[in-house]
Amino acid sequence: MPKINLESVPARTGSGYPAPYDAQVAGRSVQRLGDAGGLSQFGANLVRLAPGSMSSLRHWHVRQDEFMMMTEGELVLVEDNGETVLHPGDCCAFPAGVENGHHLVNRSDSEAAFLVIGTRTERETGWYTDVDLKVEVTDGQMRFTRRDGSSLGQDAGTPQPVKGEIFAELGRRLTKALLTGDFELYKTVFHLPLSVYPRAGDPYTLSTEAELRQDFDLYHAAVKEQGIDDIRRDVVRILRPDPESKVVEAEMHFVSGTEEIVEPFVTTFRLEKHGPGWQIARIISSLGHISWTRGQSRIRENLKFELD
Repeated sequence: MPKINLESVPARTGSGYPAPYDAQVAGRSVQRLGDAGGLSQFGANLVRLAPGSMSSLRHWHVRQDEFMMMTEGELVLVEDNGETVLHPGDCCAFPAGVENGHHLVNRSDSEAAFLVIGTRTERETGWYTDVDLKVEVTDGQMRFTRRDGSSLGQDAGTPQPVKGEIFAELGRRLTKALLTGDFELYKTVFHLPLSVYPRAGDPYTLSTEAELRQDFDLYHAAVKEQGIDDIRRDVVRILRPDPESKVVEAEMHFVSGTEEIVEPFVTTFRLEKHGPGWQIARIISSLGHISWTRGQSRIRENLKFELD
């Protein structure tokens, strides 16, 4: 029958973006409703965004129209003309060929969702507004290049550090606590309840000091077992700088001696100001490494965290 059972449609995470851009949509899941219903002339997807996440890189299409309608929560539409807050029932249209880079960002404290509908064409070109990137699509196959069509190369899109002194100080304290086993220092970095949204596995919340201690003990033990003697968090960008909260994207580096033992990846942190200082209140991981702290995954030979 034509009615689609939403519970039977898988929610897919990840993206087709090349690294490191793929990490920037961590916290996004997509249910491909049009595909589930057997549609071929256009796509219809239900997209959910965890707090602090985004729908895509800011982009525009050459041949394909886009239409979206908010169904749940609150999102911010970011486009060339500025920002607009959207609520359930609000709609947006993006005609093909209009050079207006756009995407949606969840700056709220709750999950949000929207329905997006777009035409399908045999060929398409998408342009990305904020990075040196474009995509050519032929019969469903994507090819990413620089805007001039040249190869991305191994260093394509490598994030350049930006100033983030507040986060840098939190990162130094966090690293010291994990390397030395200092839980008292560790707990000063976080504000409870701490919400965690791993890319692999279900979101969870640490509500009590005892739960935070359990998380710390597992993380510290894993750091010792792997011989990690430095953890760096290089700020890529600050998504939401304001007096009371900041959303920071940081590239993670795990080092043993002079060697990185994990392939660098990007994690998103939400910082909140409590009293005179700042603390981490939410983590959105681009990988399954949060589950690793709970003993559910490990570092593979390919230098990636993966679930067991």
